[in-house]
Amino acid sequence: MDRLLDLSLRKIVLRFQRYILRNKMPVAARASVIELLGQDQYREISRLDRRQEGELIVQGLRIRFTDNGALFGMLDEIFVRENYKFVCGNPSPTIIDCGANIGLGILYFKSLYPDAKIHAFEPDPGAYEKLVANMNANGLEDVHTYNEAVWIEDGELVFETDGSWGGHIADDAGGQGVKVKTRLLDGLLNEHVDFLKIDIEGAESEVIMRSKELIAKNVERMFFEWHSLSGEQQRLGEILAFFERKGFRYHIKEASNKPTPFVPRPCGRMDSQLDVFLWK
Repeated sequence: MDRLLDLSLRKIVLRFQRYILRNKMPVAARASVIELLGQDQYREISRLDRRQEGELIVQGLRIRFTDNGALFGMLDEIFVRENYKFVCGNPSPTIIDCGANIGLGILYFKSLYPDAKIHAFEPDPGAYEKLVANMNANGLEDVHTYNEAVWIEDGELVFETDGSWGGHIADDAGGQGVKVKTRLLDGLLNEHVDFLKIDIEGAESEVIMRSKELIAKNVERMFFEWHSLSGEQQRLGEILAFFERKGFRYHIKEASNKPTPFVPRPCGRMDSQLDVFLWK
């Protein structure tokens, strides 16, 4: 009897697995993102496998992407919630985008300020290839792209790719990944910068504090996504205290929801993510 029940259970599990394979659950997106894409285009993209390349058109822009899950998240942040929106009296602002991924932020910046001069850094080879393709496909000019990781010195490091939007500089020298060039930002911070965006998956504290004096002197406004690495020292207070002394104001939003921070939960490489905005 036990054996018969066991066989029946196996049959149920196997049938369920086959059903899931035949009717793969789509990758979900917020209603606002679905509205932005349109139902037909959303349905097609959502049924792609994760980390499968694809193309779409949004707001007249032709976009190639590397991962539908990351795409939906970036569309929500950039085009729906407009995290990077800023008002500038200069019709051709200078923008530095560190961690540009496939270039959605650049497309957004150019929609605000078509004459903007942009420097875009993306170390992930796959994302960088899409970044360049998206700039070319939409005829964007005065965008300077670099297949490099922003870091505290010029050199070379191992970069761990994930085929999505979470690639990062390896946490130890023996990490698995690809070797990439690294760039110290100081050479681009010697002149006025209207907007500095930094989303570099955990390297932001080191990079910001290494170039803090130049940022405070020449950067009008800065956005960075702060990633708290599990078990590592948290330096957000140090960063905010420095820029507050330099006359900056700041605003912080939760980037990764954690409804009960006091309750220990399993976490991966990062245990907290915040969106931080600073301006003079």
